[in-house]
Amino acid sequence: MIEGILFDMDGVLIDSEPVILHAAMSYLESLGVKVQPEDFIPFIGAGDKRYLCGVAEKYGLQIDFEVAKYPLFELYEKYAVDRGPLPGVHRFIANARKAGLKLALATSAARMKAAINLKAIGLDESDFDFVVTGDKLKRNKPSPDIYQLASLGMGLPPQECLVIEDALNGVVSGKHAGATVCAVNTSFTVGELFEAGADYVISTLDAFEKFSTRDQFNALLASMRGSDERVVYGANRILEGAPSPMGPEALFSLQVSEAYAARKNAYTPYSHYKVGAALLSSATSRVYSGCNVENSSYGATICAERNAILHAVASEGPLGIQSLVVVSEDSPPAPPCAQCLQVLAEFCKPETEIHLVDVSFAEGRGGVHQTYIFSDLLPFPFIFPSMRS
Repeated sequence: MIEGILFDMDGVLIDSEPVILHAAMSYLESLGVKVQPEDFIPFIGAGDKRYLCGVAEKYGLQIDFEVAKYPLFELYEKYAVDRGPLPGVHRFIANARKAGLKLALATSAARMKAAINLKAIGLDESDFDFVVTGDKLKRNKPSPDIYQLASLGMGLPPQECLVIEDALNGVVSGKHAGATVCAVNTSFTVGELFEAGADYVISTLDAFEKFSTRDQFNALLASMRGSDERVVYGANRILEGAPSPMGPEALFSLQVSEAYAARKNAYTPYSHYKVGAALLSSATSRVYSGCNVENSSYGATICAERNAILHAVASEGPLGIQSLVVVSEDSPPAPPCAQCLQVLAEFCKPETEIHLVDVSFAEGRGGVHQTYIFSDLLPFPFIFPSMRS
C-alpha cells in the first residue's frame, strides 16, 4: 500500500522547463556560447549543475557551478516569478494531506531554485514532511539516491512510496529506488515515459479524482494500473489533455483567426492562391497554424495543412489532431488535397473535425463554413501495418 508521495518539482509542480532553458541559454550566451535548445534534452531531470555544465562541456567550456548558479538563478527568478503551479497541484496536495499520506519534495534542483519555485506556486517547505534538493547529493538522478533518501526521511520504505516525476532520468531513479512511479507527460511523450519504466502516465495531477483516505487513494491507483489512457490518432497513441477552459466555440474562433492570419503570409508567386490552416492539438489544446509555400519545382510546394502539422510536430512530437480549420478564397471552400489527407491520416481519428471556411466567413461577413469528419474526406487511409492499433 502507498503510504507516502515523493514529488519531483520541475515539470510536476511547476512547468519550469521552458524557464530554466531560457535562463541557461541566456547565461551561456553571456559567456559567448550560443547553444541550441535540444542540447539540454539529455540533462533534463539530472539537476541544475549537470543541466548547465553538461551543455557547456559540449561546447568546450568549463564552468564552476558554485559561481555560475548566482547569475543563472537571478535570470531564472526573473522569468519564473509569474509561472504559477501546474493544474491540480494544490487540490492534490490538499487531498493527500487529508488522507494522511506523508509527502516529500525530492528535487534535483539546487535549494536556491527550489525556493524560487515554491514561492512562484504558492507553497512552502512546511507543506512537506521532508525536503531534499540536488545539492545534498553526491549522485543525482538517474541514480536512486534522492528517492531513497526522501523515503528514509519520511520513515517509509521506498516500496510504500509513489514517486511523481516528469523526466526520464527521474523515472529511472524512482524505479531503481524501488518505488512505484507515476509520470506526468509535461516534458516527454507518453511512450518515452512508459519505456523508461513508469507504472502510470497522466497529463496533470488533475487526473486524480478527489480522495480523502489512503484506501481511496490506493483504490484510485489500482484502477489505473495497467491501463493506457492514450487514444489512437492515426499512427499515434496520444494522451488527451483536459478540456481547455476556453471552450469549443472560443477555440474554433481562435483556429479561424490563426488560419486567416497565416493565409496572409502564404508564399504563392506562381498560383497566387493563398491558403491558411490551423490545427488543434488533442494533448495540449494549443493551436498551430501554417500557410502554403510554393516552389519553382512544383512538387516541392508545401500546403498550409502540412505546414501546420510540421509546426505542431516540431513543438510537441507525436501528435493527435482534435480539429483542423482551412481558410481559402474559394466558395465553397477547398478541401485538403490528397497528399495532405494522407499526411493528416498519421495524426487524425476518423471523427476528427475538418472545418472548411472561405475568406468571407473568416472576416465575419457571412460566407461559407462546411464541417466534415476526417473519414468523410478519406474513408480508407493508409497506415503502415505495424502502426495500426
